[in-house]
Amino acid sequence: MTVPHSVAALCCLSTACFAQAGPEVLSLGSRLELFVDDYLIGGRTGVTLRLHPPVPREIVQTYTEPWEGSGCGYQQTFRDGDRIRMYYISQDLTDDTGARFGRHPCYVCYAESGDGIRWEKPKLGLFEVNGSKANNIVWAGPDLDNFTVCRDANPACRAGEEYKAVSSGKGGLLAYSSSDGLHWSLLRPEPIITQGAFDTQNIAFWDPQRGHYWAYIRGFHNGLRDIRVATSTDFLTWTEPQLLSYVDSPDEQLYTNQVEPYVRAPHLFVGFPTRYVERRWEPSFEVLPDVAHRQARMKISPRYGTAVTDGLFMSSRDGRLFRRWGEAIIRPGVERQHNWVYGDGYQSYGLVVTQAADPSGPPELSAYAPENYWKESLCLRRYTFRMDGFVSLNAPLQGGEAVTKPLTFAGKELLLNVATSAAGSVRIELEDEAGQPLPGHSLADCDDVFGDAIERPVTWKHSTDVSDLAGRVIRVRFVLRDADVWALRFR
Repeated sequence: MTVPHSVAALCCLSTACFAQAGPEVLSLGSRLELFVDDYLIGGRTGVTLRLHPPVPREIVQTYTEPWEGSGCGYQQTFRDGDRIRMYYISQDLTDDTGARFGRHPCYVCYAESGDGIRWEKPKLGLFEVNGSKANNIVWAGPDLDNFTVCRDANPACRAGEEYKAVSSGKGGLLAYSSSDGLHWSLLRPEPIITQGAFDTQNIAFWDPQRGHYWAYIRGFHNGLRDIRVATSTDFLTWTEPQLLSYVDSPDEQLYTNQVEPYVRAPHLFVGFPTRYVERRWEPSFEVLPDVAHRQARMKISPRYGTAVTDGLFMSSRDGRLFRRWGEAIIRPGVERQHNWVYGDGYQSYGLVVTQAADPSGPPELSAYAPENYWKESLCLRRYTFRMDGFVSLNAPLQGGEAVTKPLTFAGKELLLNVATSAAGSVRIELEDEAGQPLPGHSLADCDDVFGDAIERPVTWKHSTDVSDLAGRVIRVRFVLRDADVWALRFR
């Protein structure tokens, strides 16, 4: 493959400028690195960072039980042994006329699955509703608004507290514990964090990479909903919550945060916040789905009709400074009977690895989002992401190039998460700090990489071996044609 002269010249120019800058050397070891930001990139031309929305799949749950209703949400999932656990808030908002509001209290409900598609709502016998305990409720209490669970991986976790949860409550954020994820009790009666609003899905989890807990909670500034972060070593005593920072994002209202360590690269945080937008009433509202129901909701509160939401993506390497995309990763979508409402794009918390529909294909990442919010037909749809597949290095058929910052690695081969068209390709050159090709690993030596694979080894003259360069400062040059590269790893 021949790179167009203009592309090659531009790449050389960016490489020269980069070499003069003299940035620090990145130490990758053998960890997986995703192209969700500019962390690895020293220069690029003809290559963009491309956001990839998930693929909508099947409806996996409906919310028609007497204790459920038109406001079930804040779903969260995590794999626990051979099953996937799901917790969600069970509440009722409006009926199908939009006129009646709130027929029962808010509950915390539980479901589980072996594959992420077929879900069971077990009858747990813990809380009584309408004279019966034959339901899947795991917690109920006054002023309940949210409840988010984590499996506590802290080695110092006390016996009987293997599961933790946080929930808004009187005076702030309350903490709970459980030995089995089903039977819950307060860790202490007083709130663990008092500075914040907490009227959303607040999240807390243990981070083994950094050796402390994180809590991501709701706050407000200038009347705008925001995300704040605090840390703790014992889940009870927390630092003062601080407002998240963003690389270059506008000040927008963020309803949820959905921040978690990425399952395949836990040094990297990914988040899927819901963006909340209150618009003034204008003609488009009159042609969006079910204007009569929208106007009925507005009699309860105007924003119930004029607010709309969608899902975003962001990532961080320190848990405090995030690169947030302005473009939605989950849009309200083509107009259907019940969408374009305040409630679209609320992605569940917790990505889970699931098998692809074709068992010969690679596993995927599953997430979930409710549909038909405010309606009695409320349901939950599964979405799938490609493994690592949030943002890619992308180039069109005419080609583009990118080069990494100086780095060191440990391993014997270079793997790419890559997809090309039938005519596309990726070629890799390994260079020294000055941008000179390393013998045996030049662009001319590299065999075309084409296809679509999560871990595709790069070969130079049919050999994958790069062990002679391990520990040496190098740069990785990418030449792409109609191709995407989501991640790399030296193994």
